[in-house]
Amino acid sequence: MNTILFLLKRDFTDEEQGKGKFFCPFCLKVEGLMAMFPEIRHAIEVRYVDFDKPRANLADFVGSDNQSCPHLIFPDGDDQWSGKYSLKSEMGIVHIDRTSYILNYFIDRFDLPSAH
Repeated sequence: MNTILFLLKRDFTDEEQGKGKFFCPFCLKVEGLMAMFPEIRHAIEVRYVDFDKPRANLADFVGSDNQSCPHLIFPDGDDQWSGKYSLKSEMGIVHIDRTSYILNYFIDRFDLPSAH
Protein backbone atom coordinates (compact mmCIF):
# COMPACT_ATOMS: atom_id res chain seq x y z
CA MET A 1 0.00 0.00 0.00
CA ASN A 2 1.25 3.50 -0.82
CA THR A 3 2.27 6.09 1.71
CA ILE A 4 -0.83 8.17 2.54
CA LEU A 5 -0.80 11.90 3.27
CA PHE A 6 -3.86 13.29 5.05
CA LEU A 7 -4.49 17.01 4.57
CA LEU A 8 -7.41 19.18 5.62
CA LYS A 9 -9.66 20.41 2.85
CA ARG A 10 -9.38 24.13 2.19
CA ASP A 11 -12.24 26.48 3.08
CA PHE A 12 -13.32 24.54 6.15
CA THR A 13 -15.49 25.96 8.92
CA ASP A 14 -14.95 25.71 12.66
CA GLU A 15 -17.93 26.62 14.84
CA GLU A 16 -15.64 27.11 17.85
CA GLN A 17 -13.75 29.87 15.99
CA GLY A 18 -16.87 31.63 14.74
CA LYS A 19 -18.07 32.48 11.29
CA GLY A 20 -15.93 32.33 8.22
CA LYS A 21 -13.84 29.87 6.32
CA PHE A 22 -10.37 28.69 7.23
CA PHE A 23 -7.34 26.89 5.84
CA CYS A 24 -4.68 24.95 7.70
CA PRO A 25 -1.30 26.76 7.63
CA PHE A 26 0.52 23.51 8.36
CA CYS A 27 -1.14 21.72 5.44
CA LEU A 28 -0.35 24.74 3.28
CA LYS A 29 3.38 24.24 3.89
CA VAL A 30 3.16 20.66 2.66
CA GLU A 31 0.98 21.69 -0.31
CA GLY A 32 3.60 24.31 -1.21
CA LEU A 33 6.41 21.76 -1.22
CA MET A 34 4.33 19.42 -3.39
CA ALA A 35 3.58 22.30 -5.79
CA MET A 36 7.29 23.03 -6.17
CA PHE A 37 8.22 19.35 -6.44
CA PRO A 38 5.28 17.51 -8.06
CA GLU A 39 7.14 14.20 -7.96
CA ILE A 40 6.06 13.98 -4.31
CA ARG A 41 2.34 14.10 -5.14
CA HIS A 42 2.80 11.52 -7.91
CA ALA A 43 4.51 9.05 -5.56
CA ILE A 44 2.07 9.10 -2.64
CA GLU A 45 -1.67 8.98 -2.06
CA VAL A 46 -3.10 12.32 -0.91
CA ARG A 47 -6.42 12.25 0.95
CA TYR A 48 -8.25 15.47 1.75
CA VAL A 49 -10.39 15.27 4.88
CA ASP A 50 -12.97 17.48 6.56
CA PHE A 51 -12.04 19.50 9.62
CA ASP A 52 -14.75 17.85 11.71
CA LYS A 53 -13.80 14.60 13.40
CA PRO A 54 -13.66 11.78 12.72
CA ARG A 55 -11.45 12.72 9.79
CA ALA A 56 -12.27 10.03 7.24
CA ASN A 57 -10.34 6.89 8.12
CA LEU A 58 -7.32 8.66 9.67
CA ALA A 59 -8.45 7.39 13.08
CA ASP A 60 -8.27 3.80 11.78
CA PHE A 61 -4.53 4.27 11.37
CA VAL A 62 -3.59 6.40 14.38
CA GLY A 63 -6.49 6.26 16.83
CA SER A 64 -9.16 8.81 17.64
CA ASP A 65 -6.91 10.95 19.86
CA ASN A 66 -4.38 11.81 17.15
CA GLN A 67 -6.22 13.09 14.07
CA SER A 68 -4.00 16.11 13.43
CA CYS A 69 -3.21 17.19 9.89
CA PRO A 70 -1.00 17.02 8.01
CA HIS A 71 -0.41 13.38 8.79
CA LEU A 72 1.73 10.92 6.83
CA ILE A 73 0.89 7.22 7.15
CA PHE A 74 3.11 4.25 6.25
CA PRO A 75 0.70 1.26 6.13
CA ASP A 76 3.55 -1.14 5.30
CA GLY A 77 5.93 0.21 7.96
CA ASP A 78 8.97 2.46 7.73
CA ASP A 79 10.79 2.91 4.46
CA GLN A 80 14.51 3.68 4.27
CA TRP A 81 13.98 7.42 4.94
CA SER A 82 11.16 7.58 7.50
CA GLY A 83 12.68 5.89 10.56
CA LYS A 84 14.29 8.99 12.03
CA TYR A 85 10.99 10.92 11.87
CA SER A 86 8.27 8.34 12.49
CA LEU A 87 6.31 7.05 15.46
CA LYS A 88 4.18 3.96 15.90
CA SER A 89 0.51 4.63 16.64
CA GLU A 90 -1.61 2.86 19.23
CA MET A 91 -2.95 0.90 16.26
CA GLY A 92 0.60 -0.27 15.43
CA ILE A 93 0.85 1.86 12.27
CA VAL A 94 3.98 3.87 11.46
CA HIS A 95 3.24 7.57 10.92
CA ILE A 96 4.65 11.11 10.99
CA ASP A 97 2.47 13.82 12.50
CA ARG A 98 4.82 16.81 12.76
CA THR A 99 4.84 19.16 9.77
CA SER A 100 8.58 19.83 9.95
CA TYR A 101 9.28 16.08 10.03
CA ILE A 102 6.99 15.48 7.05
CA LEU A 103 8.81 18.17 5.07
CA ASN A 104 12.21 16.76 6.06
CA TYR A 105 11.10 13.25 5.17
CA PHE A 106 10.07 14.41 1.68
CA ILE A 107 13.37 16.28 1.27
CA ASP A 108 15.26 13.09 2.17
CA ARG A 109 13.13 10.67 0.18
CA PHE A 110 13.06 12.72 -3.02
CA ASP A 111 16.59 14.13 -2.69
CA LEU A 112 15.28 17.70 -2.73
CA PRO A 113 17.26 20.83 -1.94
CA SER A 114 17.41 21.82 1.72
CA ALA A 115 15.33 24.67 3.09
CA HIS A 116 17.28 27.87 3.67
